[in-house]
Amino acid sequence: MGAPGVAAAATTPAPDGTAASRPAHPAKAPNTATIHPPAATPPRPAESTSRLEAITVTADRRSQNAQNVPSSIAVITGRDLAARNVNTVFDLQYLTPSLQVTPQFGSGQPAFTIRGVGFNDYASNNAPTVGIYLDEVANPVPFASNGMMFDISRVEVLRGPQGTLYGRNTTGGAINYILNHPTDSFHAGLSGQYGRFDAGKVEGYLSGPLGRYVKVRLSGQTQQGGAWQHDDQGAHLGNVDRGAARLLVEATPTDSMKVTLNIHGSRDRSDANGLHLYSPLRSLNILYGSAYPIYPADTDRDIAHWGTSPQFAREIGISPSAKPFSHIDTGGLSLRIDQDFAAFRLTELASYDAAARQEYDNYDASSLAIADVYYQSRANVFSNELRLTSRGPSRLSWVGGIYYSNQYLSDQYHSGFMDSYHFDRVVKYSQMVNTISGFGQATYRLLDRLSITGGLRIEHEARSLYGFQSYMLSGSDPGNAPFGPRQHYDYTKPSAKFAIQYTPVRNDMLYASYSHGIKSGGFTTYNTAAPQISTKPFKAETIDAWELGNKLDLPRLNLRLNLSSFYYDYHGQQIQSAVVNPQTGLVGSIVNAPHSHLYGLEFEAEWSPLPGLTLTQSGGWAIGQFDNFYSVLRADRINGTYVGVYASRKGDSLPAPKLTLNGSAAYRWSMGDYTLTTSMNYSLRSTYRSLFGPLYNVAGYTLWGANLSFGPKNNRWTVAAFGNNIFNKRYDVERNYFVNGDTVALAGMPATWGVRAAISY
Repeated sequence: MGAPGVAAAATTPAPDGTAASRPAHPAKAPNTATIHPPAATPPRPAESTSRLEAITVTADRRSQNAQNVPSSIAVITGRDLAARNVNTVFDLQYLTPSLQVTPQFGSGQPAFTIRGVGFNDYASNNAPTVGIYLDEVANPVPFASNGMMFDISRVEVLRGPQGTLYGRNTTGGAINYILNHPTDSFHAGLSGQYGRFDAGKVEGYLSGPLGRYVKVRLSGQTQQGGAWQHDDQGAHLGNVDRGAARLLVEATPTDSMKVTLNIHGSRDRSDANGLHLYSPLRSLNILYGSAYPIYPADTDRDIAHWGTSPQFAREIGISPSAKPFSHIDTGGLSLRIDQDFAAFRLTELASYDAAARQEYDNYDASSLAIADVYYQSRANVFSNELRLTSRGPSRLSWVGGIYYSNQYLSDQYHSGFMDSYHFDRVVKYSQMVNTISGFGQATYRLLDRLSITGGLRIEHEARSLYGFQSYMLSGSDPGNAPFGPRQHYDYTKPSAKFAIQYTPVRNDMLYASYSHGIKSGGFTTYNTAAPQISTKPFKAETIDAWELGNKLDLPRLNLRLNLSSFYYDYHGQQIQSAVVNPQTGLVGSIVNAPHSHLYGLEFEAEWSPLPGLTLTQSGGWAIGQFDNFYSVLRADRINGTYVGVYASRKGDSLPAPKLTLNGSAAYRWSMGDYTLTTSMNYSLRSTYRSLFGPLYNVAGYTLWGANLSFGPKNNRWTVAAFGNNIFNKRYDVERNYFVNGDTVALAGMPATWGVRAAISY
């Protein structure tokens, strides 16, 4: 979340007609480094001053007005993050179109979908379709991307394949967190928040110079409470216990050099999410016949059940009645050196991050030991990027570099199946990923109103899975468990981008683009009795994406309207499915669907019809379906051998909401030296249609929120109140099953409210 009283830097027209940076208020001036920024695409001059803020972004690795970027990008300011009480990456989907973020089986691991391009996987070892970046440092470990959001200047959500500018290839898009940096003079801020379910949050920062050449910023946040789920006996679940801190140090030893050190860490001892049964629990009845009971569905979405067998509890070191928990610790540092030369800037960016997860989840939504799970994971990532970026006024602006990453994962995954299958299982493995790539992108201004952009990336990635074991824990010696075969997958593939942008009239930019994106292949690491089959690598997926867009500003009308349309040609889409083992039957596995496609429309509008009144509306509509994909329905045993029965999925919809809408209305009341701001917002998502059938569809829903804040115009202090889901909509965010006959759902948060006070100096 953004620091108290800090908004993202906005731009207003300067006297010479260019877009000059200005702070949101005098007390929070942005950092002004002595080195000069790289050359950017010249911004369009404004006809007159608009009441709408023009946000500066770095989506193309150079500072420029978002309206000049020839791609779809949504910007969420730190001020908006605070007002909407955004705490984790899951909350971002309600502020931007076409983005879906779901916790896998309610766990702490997010699955991202942008424009229908997503990847559902509860395992820890595979790359997501959406890249997560913190000040340009990639975070490729899915469970480590759900960190606390604090002291953030803005979040940039890029839609469409990425690769020619960023640390890793992605097919869906990228989410870039831009941090607040040290200030030239001393500033400090502190905020406290209290809300429904005894949820509390405290955040603060200190920022300023240490001598002539060094500036620092120390920030942190803690979150506590918030348990909103309960069991039949009244015990509560859902308490948050998180803390995080960050130290940024910026040094400018010369006028042409800047060195930035980022040291950060977080500790999470929170409860895990609880699941509820949205239809009767039939697993034991299906497995063992009518003599075994069918348990009724839950009638209350806020209810959750937990508990496991004494044996499984001993195996993972908990009590049988322990609450589900999600303990994720992260820490690391990055070092960035920027050196300016006459024609270009040299940037060296090195980082090291480590993460550890201990998480116990109840995937059967009951006190039985039907499907209980425990994760114990350790991961570390080292990356280094060396790049050159052009500087100075020129028709040609460019960036090029080399990227390297080494990623290690050690994972254990325990399953408690004592009541369902009369055994427990454990999966153990290690994985190493090495990635090296060369990338470059250039923009050439053919005419004052016409530019072309071309980019290329060549990436080589090698993944190795070794030490894979999957065995029962029912009296057998784990040391004698057989190892699965060592698996290896590597590829060398290109990514590419081409775009043309044209400004036919002032403040109206048209663009057309083509992108070729890649998502890494990987391995299925689920429970299995046939690792030689299930762990066989699935291949990298690719997307060819075409996009047309128009970005229009009408300053005299205080109106901004951005439109885009897209078509995706999808090859090798990675799908959670199954394969057939002739000896044992079906084996859960991630497979490649040969061909599918997507198309859709998006819009973003902002309008200030009256001084102080701002209206926003955005929406995304995406339709996708399989063109060539046969998935296994079941495995029939014939003459002692299991044979798969397959069905064509041609024409079946891809699993994602087709429609997303987000909107808000805010009014700023001027009261002398003070300002009162009132606002309302909403977010709509259509039905999520599951690949596993209508029983697992997630019904669409609409959430409404309201905000109010009051304080002096110099932002020295602020008092505020917020409400999320104010009409108490009852809805689910995910539906799934882990064992046949066990249909579980994760409910969305009920109505919540909170009050917040902040002071700054």
